[in-house]
Amino acid sequence: MSATAASLDRSAVDAKLVALASAGAVALGVLLSGFVLNEPAPYELYMAGLIAVWALFGLRISRAVAPLLTLLVTMNVGGLVAMTQMKDLSQAPMYLAVSLFLALTSVFYAAVLEARPALYRVVFATWTIAGTLTAVLGILGYFGDLPGADMFTRYGRATGGFQDPNVFGPFLALPAIYMLHRLLTGRLSELPVVLPPLLVLTGGIFLSFSRGAWGLFCVAALLLAIILLIQHQRGAVRLRILVMGLGALVLLAVGLLAALQIPAVADLFSARAQLVQDYDAARLGRFARFGLGFQLAAEHPLGI
Repeated sequence: MSATAASLDRSAVDAKLVALASAGAVALGVLLSGFVLNEPAPYELYMAGLIAVWALFGLRISRAVAPLLTLLVTMNVGGLVAMTQMKDLSQAPMYLAVSLFLALTSVFYAAVLEARPALYRVVFATWTIAGTLTAVLGILGYFGDLPGADMFTRYGRATGGFQDPNVFGPFLALPAIYMLHRLLTGRLSELPVVLPPLLVLTGGIFLSFSRGAWGLFCVAALLLAIILLIQHQRGAVRLRILVMGLGALVLLAVGLLAALQIPAVADLFSARAQLVQDYDAARLGRFARFGLGFQLAAEHPLGI
């Protein structure tokens, strides 16, 4: 009987160690995802190894995740076929390799989180840490307060630990919404923990001057508020959500007005706040190229 109990205890300890190691491995991957200044980045090398190791020890692709894997692999196979029609292959292989890597990482996270939902908390917490750190780099780099600040900006916009402000900004949206959720639903005693990262993250989103990131954050914040009001039926809770939401909105508005007092920020904001830019609506702008691209795809289904 004691031997059986000892065996059960060892199994429980082993299970806890495996769960802890799994959480640590996923957390490190999420943390590294906030710093992709060069390719291949440490995140990509680490995730390639992690996916391989996890696959050896039981990465399970369920029926729910299989369609995601099938669609993404099919898309990349299409890219491989199209690549055979190209005259210049200098950049295509790397582009296709990155696309396939991103597809496999999305399948990996979907499979792992489905099998171990407890890891969602780890992912959100670590993503918030990564987002806050890379946002700090972007903000300090934008204002030139770091040695080599040019590394963390591009086109006069904050990029943080990324190569492109249009990647940097959207990366911060989810942790910012997570902090906003905690602000609206948590205790008042959590304000000193929640408010600073929320301000840093929203500051990074703003200084990315990415219209997509701005829209993503604003729409997600509005949907969050609506869903919380629908979810909670008690009047007192709804009133608290409204008051906290309005307080957060006022605080962000004050921060925005303060930032716009800086001429360089105000000028770039005025230019980026336009819904349609010249490179969107010009004769061969982005919107026109959508139509031209569709026409070319119909004429050359195997690529050009």
